[in-house]
Amino acid sequence: MNSSYKELVLLYWQIGRDILNRQQQQGWGAKVINSLAADLQKAFPEMKGFSLRNLKYMRAFAEAYPDEQLVQAPLALISWYHNITLLEKLKSPEERLWYVQQTIQHGWSRNVLVHQIESKLYHRQGKATTNFNHTLPQPQSELAQQLLKDPYTFDFLNL
Repeated sequence: MNSSYKELVLLYWQIGRDILNRQQQQGWGAKVINSLAADLQKAFPEMKGFSLRNLKYMRAFAEAYPDEQLVQAPLALISWYHNITLLEKLKSPEERLWYVQQTIQHGWSRNVLVHQIESKLYHRQGKATTNFNHTLPQPQSELAQQLLKDPYTFDFLNL
């Protein structure tokens, strides 16, 4: 586990929670994100990551994941950019968590994650009921299950 991922993701989640709380107290017209971005950039001019755009991502992240335990693990085990990708490309919390688990398990880069999402891997998973997990040892059971996936995507054919 990369501890810098965990610290950064937790920091960004906490800032996102603060933004949500301030917006709830002050209302949307208060331009909380704009003033916070200006304040943070003034206070920490050498630090990156406090742009208006990134603060909006922090808010969206905190809103999508209100449970701090979920943020601490598994979401903090992947990079901030992986988390942003999941927020931008997926609406379903269950689907996001599935991709988080797959990213952790297989060590996917952000580009591989994007490819897997765009090729709809979640929906292509082998749905056949098998007893592979009970009858085969771990590496072989996973390989056997992988054989039942639909490896073909014909999106490019426009059928």
